[in-house]
Amino acid sequence: MRPMLLLPIILGAAAAFSFVGLLATEDAPPEVRPGPAVQGSVFTYYDIEAVSDELAARDLTLSTPVPITDHTIPQYCSYYDGASGKLETVAYCTTSGITDRNGITVGNVNMGGSTESPTAAIAVLDPVPPFHSGRGHADAVLVSVIEGLVCDCWAEEEPGGFESVQSWMNAAEIMLADNPDQSSLRSVVSGLAGADIVLEATTVPGGYQWTLIILQQ
Repeated sequence: MRPMLLLPIILGAAAAFSFVGLLATEDAPPEVRPGPAVQGSVFTYYDIEAVSDELAARDLTLSTPVPITDHTIPQYCSYYDGASGKLETVAYCTTSGITDRNGITVGNVNMGGSTESPTAAIAVLDPVPPFHSGRGHADAVLVSVIEGLVCDCWAEEEPGGFESVQSWMNAAEIMLADNPDQSSLRSVVSGLAGADIVLEATTVPGGYQWTLIILQQ
């Protein structure tokens, strides 16, 4: 069995632009956040089991969460908060590896916050090809994390005006392809069961690096 690969988060997202805002209007704010957020907790550390179930239904396996106890915590559970304009760090972080049916690692799901409650869940994937080449397991992973930690309600709510998570990702790829001088972008949607959901895409050789961040108050 291959060892679990820890994938660090690509930082520097503060410099990226929001394609949701650009698609809406040239005068829109940097990040479009439709709908009010619901107060309260959206997910707990125990809900990683729900993510595991969603992944299993898509022929993917999630390993048991492992706490990160050394100085590398910021590499795996830090995130850029668009509201505060700061890079947020956490005191406690766990990571779980995602493998396909052949035992090949395709990404990680990290959860961080205090030891009592997470403030962020972060899915970071191995670089994958663009959507016209299949995009590997990227779609399945991001949908699984959202449905496991937030809700299975994207199609009904269409946050950000996107009919599916896949269409959100497709729009990101198209925006990057249409802006060759831009290597990364960041988009935020709010109000889906009280969570802020952040999608980050970075151009890498052969495709894109995807990061999904789910934030709760």
